[in-house]
Amino acid sequence: MSAHVPALPLELDPLIAEAKQRARRRRLLAAGVLLAVGVVIAGALQFGAGKGSGDVPWLPTKPQLGAANPPLAPACSASQLRAKLELQGIGFGRSGGPLLLENRGSSPCSIVGTPKLSFADATSKWRLRHRGSFYGPSYDPLAPPQRSIRSLAPGRWAATYLTWANWCGRGSSSTGNLAGDHGRPPRALVLAAPGGGRIAIERDLSLSHLQTPACLAAGGSTLDASRFSPVIPQGSPSSALPLAARIVPTGHIRYPMDSRRYPVLAAHPGAWLSYTVVLRNRSSRPFSFGRTCPAYEEGLSRQAAYILNCRAVGTIAPHAGVRFAMRFFIPPHLKTGDANTLAWTLAPHSWNAPVTQITLQVR
Repeated sequence: MSAHVPALPLELDPLIAEAKQRARRRRLLAAGVLLAVGVVIAGALQFGAGKGSGDVPWLPTKPQLGAANPPLAPACSASQLRAKLELQGIGFGRSGGPLLLENRGSSPCSIVGTPKLSFADATSKWRLRHRGSFYGPSYDPLAPPQRSIRSLAPGRWAATYLTWANWCGRGSSSTGNLAGDHGRPPRALVLAAPGGGRIAIERDLSLSHLQTPACLAAGGSTLDASRFSPVIPQGSPSSALPLAARIVPTGHIRYPMDSRRYPVLAAHPGAWLSYTVVLRNRSSRPFSFGRTCPAYEEGLSRQAAYILNCRAVGTIAPHAGVRFAMRFFIPPHLKTGDANTLAWTLAPHSWNAPVTQITLQVR
C-alpha cells in the first residue's frame, strides 16, 4: 500500500520552477567561467611558448630602470666622483667622446645641468659652449630615465658628451687642412664638480686621454658639452660571456645575381613575430647564469629591452646550446617586400656582447 503524497498548493508550483531556472543559470555561468579561464591559460601558454618543443618560453619581463623623478639629493662633490674621459678623432680635425662620471661614494648625489669645464695650462684661446642634450651615442633602452641623475646612486654613472675643435696652442701652425699642427696641448681638462672641488683629467700620451684636435684656422678653440645624462658604460673584459648567439631562420632568400641563399625571418606588418635564438656555450667549461638574468635588446632601427628567461635554464654544458623563444612586434608601417635587419644582443654593455642579426622579410 503506497503512502499518499499530498498535492502541493498550486501557488508553490511557480516558485519551484523559478528555483530550478536559477540553479540552471548558475551551472551555465560556472561552465562559461571555466571555459573562459581555459582559453586565457591556453592563450598565455601559446603566447610564451616557442616554435620548438625544447624552446625556453618567452616572458615579457621589462628591466627596472629606476625612478623617473626621484627627490633631489645633495650635489656631487669632487671626492664622490671618479672621472673617465674617452676622446677620439671624429673627423674634420675634431675630437669627441664622453666624459663619464661614477658616483663612488656611499650615498646618492645629484649631478644635473651642464658641466663647468676648463683647460689647465692652456696656450690657445678657447671657449666653452653648452648643448641642450646628450647627442653622442645612440638611444639606449637600458639607460635610466634622464631625471634619475637627480639622485645618482652609488656605482651609477652620468656623462656629458664633448666635441673639441681647432686647438692652436703655442708653436702651432695652421695649414688650412686637417694636417694642421695643434702645437702645445693643455695639461688637463678640468671639471668643477657641482658640490665643490675640481677633477683634473691629465694628458697621458700612452692612453691619449686628451686627443688634441688640429689647428685649422685662427679664432680659437671650441669645446662643446652636452647636459649630464645617465649612462651605462661598457663593462671590463671580465664581464664577457662565453656565449655565442644565433637566430634560427624560418626561410631563405636568394638575391638577384647571387647564387647563395641567405637566412631570413618572414614577418607581417602590425603583428607579433615569434622566433628562436640559440645561445651556445663556446667555452670548454660548464656555464650557468648568475643570481640575476641578463637583459637583451632586439629591434630594427630602435631597440627594445627585455630580461632573458634564464631561470628556466640550469647549467649549459661545454659547446652545448639552449633555444630561447622570442617575440617581436613588427611595426605596422613596414611595407610588403621590404627587407630589414633584426638585431639581437645579449647583455649589451658586457665586453664583446653576444650579438646576432638576420634579414627580416615583410610579407
